[in-house]
Amino acid sequence: MSTFQTTPKTRFDSFNVYTTSYKKIGDHEIQVGILIPKDIKPGKHPLIIKWHGGGLLTGTALFPDWFASFFVPFVQRNSAIVILPNYRLIPEHNGHDILSDIFTFWKWFESDLADFVASKEPSVALDFDRLLVSGESAGGHMGVHSALMTPKGVIKAMLLQYPMTSSLRREPGAEFIGGPAPGPETVDKYLSKIVPGQIVSSFVPPARMDLSYALSAYGRWGEVFGTTWGLLPIEAVENATHFPPTYIIHGEHDTAVSVNDSRAFKEKVGKVLGQEIGNKVRLEVQDGDHGFDVNLMEEDTPWLKEGLEWVEEQWLG
Repeated sequence: MSTFQTTPKTRFDSFNVYTTSYKKIGDHEIQVGILIPKDIKPGKHPLIIKWHGGGLLTGTALFPDWFASFFVPFVQRNSAIVILPNYRLIPEHNGHDILSDIFTFWKWFESDLADFVASKEPSVALDFDRLLVSGESAGGHMGVHSALMTPKGVIKAMLLQYPMTSSLRREPGAEFIGGPAPGPETVDKYLSKIVPGQIVSSFVPPARMDLSYALSAYGRWGEVFGTTWGLLPIEAVENATHFPPTYIIHGEHDTAVSVNDSRAFKEKVGKVLGQEIGNKVRLEVQDGDHGFDVNLMEEDTPWLKEGLEWVEEQWLG
């Protein structure tokens, strides 16, 4: 058993946790969390940007339940610094707003992150030449757009868990998270309560999971996210000039984000950029539903161990 085996309550115990903001809209600050291993040594250290999931409707950067167990030893053995941004959420906002937040985050990352870290831990320096981007579910949406938005070579590799590369959709069912499935009226109930001009960039799950289900099950997700071409990663990648080596983990029976979306995305990268780059988008499909990997550990999971070693090779050279 790994010395880093954790529960959500202890997942961040081996890190110093800092928060700041990378964007301000009116009086609302969009926060970003930073994890620095407590036993980190002075010097330069590689970076991980980890975008959170939640269907672009819920979630928050420092929500430990969605920070997979295997991530803790992965971060610790590489003495990496993890940056976890929030971003505006639908339905109060739309896909264009979210892309704007990604763009602003990357400007902040380049210009302000190093000074903030130095103000907290002066002996720690950031190795911007060794950058990994990660994200689960909606975080994968954010990761792919990050790769398309930044110059070639900035992101050395990506690690994506069941990424949202297309619209959020699912088959309606009788149950959801152990209870009756929300009905179609859920959407209008939420939309009627939106306060014009309200900024929303964080919700602690399970808040609004019922809305996520209703939008995706009753065909209304695009109504609030937007339908402009290029908002979805599967469309935006058609204009790509580069794409980093990427390891995608996806459950064969995922009911929230279809594994076929990841298959189609991998195929699209190869078609647009050539098979050599397409082959460096590795898709690992295993039995399981959405979030099946959250409690996995490498020593018990050979395919995960091999995959993370490949990620480290691409990321750290």
